Amino acid sequence: MNYRRVILALSCTFFIGCSSLEKKSNYSEANLTKKETIKEHTHLKEKSYLTLNADKKSEYESESIKSEIVTKKEINGTKFIEVYDPLEPLNRRIYYFNYYLDKYVLIPAVNTYEFIAPKIVQKGVSNFFSNLQEINTFINSILQLEGKKATITLVRFGINSTIGILGLFDVASALELPKTYEDFGLTLAKYGVGNGPYLVLPGFGPSNLRDTAGKAVGIASISEINPYDQPVGFDVNNIGVTTMGAINTRKENQNFRYYGTGSPFEYEYVRYFYTKYRDTLIDVNDVNGRGE
Repeated sequence: MNYRRVILALSCTFFIGCSSLEKKSNYSEANLTKKETIKEHTHLKEKSYLTLNADKKSEYESESIKSEIVTKKEINGTKFIEVYDPLEPLNRRIYYFNYYLDKYVLIPAVNTYEFIAPKIVQKGVSNFFSNLQEINTFINSILQLEGKKATITLVRFGINSTIGILGLFDVASALELPKTYEDFGLTLAKYGVGNGPYLVLPGFGPSNLRDTAGKAVGIASISEINPYDQPVGFDVNNIGVTTMGAINTRKENQNFRYYGTGSPFEYEYVRYFYTKYRDTLIDVNDVNGRGE
């Protein structure tokens, strides 16, 4: 009887232990499953976050590329031809005025002159006004402390004004004395004066504030010196000489026609190329000055 009770007690203990182990095992499995689920969810969340960041980065890079393309388009478009032009509305009106002045006055005058005057006369007139320009080149070479250029220019003017008969014949070039060019605008540039605002001058065309001042000084210098008045009584300020000078100047630049390019950006292009042309003259003069 006692053995039966012992066996029964052991059996109950065994079954209770097994039941407890099974519950513990089930709890462990459930706990493990829960941990794996949390880990997987965290992984998915991290993956989603990384994907989102990647998308944002891609979007940011895309915007950077777009910005770079826009910048390049601006450089390759019309941005590069921009010049300081605060008086553009007025300048455009003067440009338009010059078109009509050119069309109905200057070009017809040039055509008539070329029709009437023989080539040798046209060449002589061109040489005459070119020789007058030597006065400005000489003065501005002195102002720029370019002694060699000033000396050669003075000799050229002397030879052409005497042997060349008031400059009608360019004897100095035949003697291999090189012709150079200077004006007061280039002198101002050498001493650090900037271009200033772009200007379109009635009759004269493209310029800027510095070069306009230089042009005025140049005209006044030749007018005041009037080099042939005392020796031979020839007045360079005579209205006929002044008119002939305007016709000759237009003749030497007659390849250019206002609104002749057919481009809607002609004004901008003329403004840009004039500015680059003057900058080139300044650079060339700086190089020649350093070479002396």
